Amino acid sequence: MMKQYFDNDILLSEVAGLLCEGKTVTIPVRGNSMRPFLADGRDSVVLQRGEADRLKRGDVVLATVRGGQTWVLHRIVARRGNRLTLQGDNNRETEAAEVKDVAGVAIAMVRKGVTYPVDGWQWRLYSCGWMGRMSCRCLGCRCKNLLAYLWRILDGYRWSVLLSCLTGIFSVGLGLLFIYLSKLAIDAATAGQREEIFRYGAMLVMTTLLQLACNAADNWIAVRTQIRVGNAMRSRLLAHLLHSRWGELERFHTGDVVNRVESDASALVGLLTNSVPAFVIMGLQLLAALVFFCHLDARLPWIVVGVLPLFLLGGRVYMKRMYRHTGKLRQSDSRIQAIIQESLQQRSVVKALELGEGRLDKLDRQQESLRTRLMERTRFSILSRICVSAAFAGGYLAAFLWGVCGLSAGTISFGTMAAFLQLVSKIQQPVWDMARLVPSVVEGRTSVRRLRELETLAAEEDGDGIRFKEIPDVIVNNITFTYAKGDTPVFSGFSCRFPAGSRTAVVGETGKGKTTLLRLLLAFDVPQSGSIKLCPPQGGEVPVSSHTRCNFTYVPQGNTLFSGTVRDNLRMGNPRATSEEMHRALHAAAADFVFALPRGLDTFIGEQGSGLSEGQAQRIAIARALLRNRPILLLDEATSALDEDTERQLMENLEREYAGRTVIFITHHAAVAARCGQTIRIEN
Repeated sequence: MMKQYFDNDILLSEVAGLLCEGKTVTIPVRGNSMRPFLADGRDSVVLQRGEADRLKRGDVVLATVRGGQTWVLHRIVARRGNRLTLQGDNNRETEAAEVKDVAGVAIAMVRKGVTYPVDGWQWRLYSCGWMGRMSCRCLGCRCKNLLAYLWRILDGYRWSVLLSCLTGIFSVGLGLLFIYLSKLAIDAATAGQREEIFRYGAMLVMTTLLQLACNAADNWIAVRTQIRVGNAMRSRLLAHLLHSRWGELERFHTGDVVNRVESDASALVGLLTNSVPAFVIMGLQLLAALVFFCHLDARLPWIVVGVLPLFLLGGRVYMKRMYRHTGKLRQSDSRIQAIIQESLQQRSVVKALELGEGRLDKLDRQQESLRTRLMERTRFSILSRICVSAAFAGGYLAAFLWGVCGLSAGTISFGTMAAFLQLVSKIQQPVWDMARLVPSVVEGRTSVRRLRELETLAAEEDGDGIRFKEIPDVIVNNITFTYAKGDTPVFSGFSCRFPAGSRTAVVGETGKGKTTLLRLLLAFDVPQSGSIKLCPPQGGEVPVSSHTRCNFTYVPQGNTLFSGTVRDNLRMGNPRATSEEMHRALHAAAADFVFALPRGLDTFIGEQGSGLSEGQAQRIAIARALLRNRPILLLDEATSALDEDTERQLMENLEREYAGRTVIFITHHAAVAARCGQTIRIEN
């Protein structure tokens, strides 16, 4: 076991044993993880056994990390249940640990021969300052990563967002110009200057028309940008999901993934194309209105905006609570969508087993949870808005009374009074609008986290496919494979060979790994040891990977048709297939029934093959695979729903019209195995 940061003469396992016995142990510090307070070789730390339920943020602990391979003396920077996040005061990286990994907790630090108890004011003052510094550094890193992610999403659309901001800023300038012209017009009216009134009136009309044009242009640009960014983002997400490794996406429910791709993507796009430009525009409006206000009166603006520091102090608490509420709401949304999706997809099972009431009860429970969480967020939001409205009302009242006093004293004109009241709105409205945008910002931040979980899924290797001119042998050599660490191996030292052009039946009891074998051949999963290779006749060998998948065509278990016409489904196998080629493939797949349908190849198929029997859907799926025209055909229980005569006809057609291809059947039917050249039985 490695002993980092400590004297090598100390056996830390023995130290852990002493601590476990309740003894106090002093060990010297090695390394710089706890600098600047504790120095390498000079200082030491006093440890005692820590109680699991009393470990808290800020405690310095001796613990093992990285699966027990490394000892560290780090500070607890976060705790969630039994999971700890550890970080040295001088480190940028964090380490993950469990409560059970903690051997001891520091009760005193010995620095330059002076002992500082952890409950003393010196260490507490240092810890508070250092924890604050680490929090700021962590926040800065998160903000930097968030901005980099948002900047990457806007790649190709940044000029559109900038144009939207500039249009809005121009509209703000016109609004302030309108206030200035209003002041001049009122002053001209009180002074009886009729010619000036008409001139300023005409300028006010032109300013209003320009403002309307700017607002219309801004809305058009924003909607256009939102649609383009949204389409690009969903396309990129779907492309990444389709190219992610097979096992990665299995961790998520399909309903949750759909919710993220649709709802979270929409929330993030709204943040980038609406909220961010709005924040920029309103921030500049607030600044410009303050400058204009100060030009008219140097003291009144600071009375009006005196409430802003309160917003800054309460903003962090508000953001954290809204972030927590929004995250829970997103989870509830995903669960509700998952229930609805599964109930509709499996509606035949729901009907047959009379599960309707149970599914509705489950949906009602989730919807009640959503309602409760939504009302909690709404109550918090309403209370926050009441406080903001009260503060703004006070600011407006202060400006009004200040103006009345100025008019009474003769220090301001009626035009200036009108400008005061309009500028109060120009100052308070941006703050109010920004407060109203906070939920969308929090929602966007939550969406970023959920979408990045999808985008960080490991993807398959990019590159061109490796096509073989001649049909290769498929050699499986001594493979061992488990789906998850600690599970019973599906294969252990398994080997087999599929000669080029052979027909092989893979048989065995359910759950023994037959489908898993096909997934390994397609490189959906990778064995932990051993190899699977394609060996062409001209020599050489190529390990299976996503690049060799182009040599296979695959018919999975069950109904795998897409909604659309029969022709649309067949063209998924070969987009350039002619009607003649489709007829040949359908005939070979014993799917001649398609020609008797009212619209033939243009007959519409509902979701999951609705309108067809399972046997008919299987035969169309086989025809689609045959149109792909690849040398190795994988059929996973593809004849399970066929009667004996149809199955025999299918086998005869494949032998006659597609001779020479390697065909691997996963089957429980003895008749299929009997027509194959070799049979591989998968057992224990």
